[in-house]
Amino acid sequence: MLTYLGVFLVAMATLMLEVLLTRITSVSAWYHLAFFVISLGMLGMTAGAVTVFVAPKLFERTAIPARLAQASLGFALSTPLAVAFALSVPLASVNDFMSFVALLGTGATLAFPFILGGVTLALALTRAGLAANIAYGVDLVGAALGCIAILPLLDALDAPSAALVAAAVAGLGACAFAKAGRRPLTASVLCTVGLLASAVWNAASAPPALRPAWVKGTREDPKSFEYLGWNTYSRVTVSKTITNVPAFWALGRNAPPEVLNAIDQRLILIDGAAGTSMARLGAGLDNHGYLAWDITAFAHHLRPDGPAAVIGVGGGRDLLEAARVGHDPVLGVELNEQIVKLHTEVMRDYSGLPSIKSIELVHDEARSYMAREQRHFNVLTMSLIDTWASTGAGAYSLSENGLYTREAWQLFLRRLTPQGIFTVSRWYLVTSPGETARMLALAVETLHAEGVADPRAHLAMLQSGSIATLLMSRSPFSSADLDKLQDEAVRMGFNILLTPRKEPGHPLLRDLIRQPSREAMWDWAGRQWLDLTPPTDARPFFFSMLKPRTWLQHRELVDEMDLSFLGNLQATQTLLYATLVSILLTLLTVIAPMLARRADFPALAKSHVLAAGSYFALIGLGFMYVEMGMLSRLNVFLGRPTLALCVLLAGMILFTGIGSMWSGHRLFQGERMQVLYPLLPAALIILNAIVLPFAMGAFDGSGTFVRVLVSLLLIAPTALCLGLGFPLGLRLCERMELRRLGADALAQHHGSALGPWLWGINGACGVCASGLALGTSMVFGINTTLLIGAVCYLLLPLATVHLQRASR
Repeated sequence: MLTYLGVFLVAMATLMLEVLLTRITSVSAWYHLAFFVISLGMLGMTAGAVTVFVAPKLFERTAIPARLAQASLGFALSTPLAVAFALSVPLASVNDFMSFVALLGTGATLAFPFILGGVTLALALTRAGLAANIAYGVDLVGAALGCIAILPLLDALDAPSAALVAAAVAGLGACAFAKAGRRPLTASVLCTVGLLASAVWNAASAPPALRPAWVKGTREDPKSFEYLGWNTYSRVTVSKTITNVPAFWALGRNAPPEVLNAIDQRLILIDGAAGTSMARLGAGLDNHGYLAWDITAFAHHLRPDGPAAVIGVGGGRDLLEAARVGHDPVLGVELNEQIVKLHTEVMRDYSGLPSIKSIELVHDEARSYMAREQRHFNVLTMSLIDTWASTGAGAYSLSENGLYTREAWQLFLRRLTPQGIFTVSRWYLVTSPGETARMLALAVETLHAEGVADPRAHLAMLQSGSIATLLMSRSPFSSADLDKLQDEAVRMGFNILLTPRKEPGHPLLRDLIRQPSREAMWDWAGRQWLDLTPPTDARPFFFSMLKPRTWLQHRELVDEMDLSFLGNLQATQTLLYATLVSILLTLLTVIAPMLARRADFPALAKSHVLAAGSYFALIGLGFMYVEMGMLSRLNVFLGRPTLALCVLLAGMILFTGIGSMWSGHRLFQGERMQVLYPLLPAALIILNAIVLPFAMGAFDGSGTFVRVLVSLLLIAPTALCLGLGFPLGLRLCERMELRRLGADALAQHHGSALGPWLWGINGACGVCASGLALGTSMVFGINTTLLIGAVCYLLLPLATVHLQRASR
């Protein structure tokens, strides 16, 4: 029982550390680099399993209890070192070979705790004589609870301190293993107590000793902050008050000099990158007339009264302007509870938003909230909403993706009054207006989906500096609207890119708006060298426009672009690097260890080894494809990253663990059932792909609790069946080895001789598939990702039949 407890605790610590390192590296570097580094780190789990396989003398049967305690203790002790390294080293973007090598080195350093964790779990699952189905189930349940534990932990502590707590959990695992093996407990207990004390001390220090030294390539001074807070998907910092000209996204050319009078303001940064300004309210709204000259507020010149709503409150500038011009009520919906806390508690008097009677501030995900909201608005504003920060559900996923899809924009349009305007601002670059073009394509597709025959009559677009602002009206713009728009744009000094009267001057935007039909627009968008097709819930990757084919075939086009401006092109490029490296390392994991030990298994034919390796590669690939597909789809449905983390990832792992325990039932002992069972998860995966859009549409306006239940009901049956694969496969391989190698060989290894290698293949393919599945979803859509996962399970019977024949 203590050994099972050790497995549970080490698995829990592993998942906690993975999420926390993702958070930490997303602060110190860009989120796509975090994806790369953590992928390499998680390959350390595979390296640990392979170490057990290639060094059998180091892990002889009699030494296993000691090795379990030692490896888990090493995991606990090495974690603070890896975290300290991650916090102290600046991570640069992948621009040349040397920066790529530097990233590999960082990934290798962060992999070291995971290597020791991999040794621990590989020994426990394949060498400790535990029941395979129970041990694997306990492993997954521990990982699921580790995922859930992150939520309260990051509410109470900063991420580096929380990582020390994760290390202490691994230390508790070492205590359990030491007690089970009747070994001294002193070192494990001292390690655990010391790590917990260090976590408390670090969290209580001001500033913490263990903190990010470099943020996005710049050395950070913690003394410059008025406030610093962490949560599961962001780190929010607020600067001390500065007196300077107001912050603008894009100021009109004709702004009078008094607009640039200095004001008191504070800079809010999310993960050190996404910035917004909080102005001191001061004497009242009349002091903030400068906001009218920002292009993001232009819709208020056309619709200056009635109800208004703002998606993404940030520093509160959009809310101030809406209230200043006379909108009542003004609803602000903010995803990040840290931002809401700043306005309502920490800096309530400075911000002043709660003191303005017309303003309502809500902490919720905008899409799910608007689905429940019954009021209609004259103006609905969404300005530059992107944090470029990784969420807890996956280092590459963006919580804002669900706001930039056809289905989301249809919902927002339906929340408008008949004459209401939905306004969105995005980055614009004359030499590469990719985001602007995709925003316009999404608007055209949304209007087509709403049954509008002439979308152009509902659209206008202005530009100033590096910002383009789209105005989308629920009804066609009237002549009076267009006259007013032109007069105000000229008066303020904004460029008119598009109106129902005027075509864009830029050839890319002009070609797009000239497409004669919905089908023609999709065909045109798909033929561009950037992906300009409108995002949908089945493919919600608005920011990911770089096509892998373009990157592979036309590198010169990518190299000529200003990637620092369109950072997500660089993110996609890094994802491709990460996936290629993962594939290469996975091949090395599969081939090199078996070549190193091939002489130890003369009785195993190559076909037997190939069948065993294929089985575990398929369940590793299949599980991750299904997990990534389900997470991407349901993350849009639930909206909040914390819920996605808790309900989706933890729920998926938890039900998989229960399925693993269920695999010991006599129902699955027969050879026919072992061959046929993969048909069940494959069928459920395909059914999910069909049912998910209807379930999301039917319950989109339901409360959070109902949507959580619906998500779990969709996840549970599939995950239960996915959990059957690993323990059933391990038993098949043990029977095959018993027939080919003899009972003495199995007794010598205390189980499957190939077990650690197969565990390593499973893990390596899972890490590799995380990048492949994400790329598949981005290029072909989430349904294709789920279908590939189903195909992996449909191929399992081929390996199963071969292993059964080899065991007779």
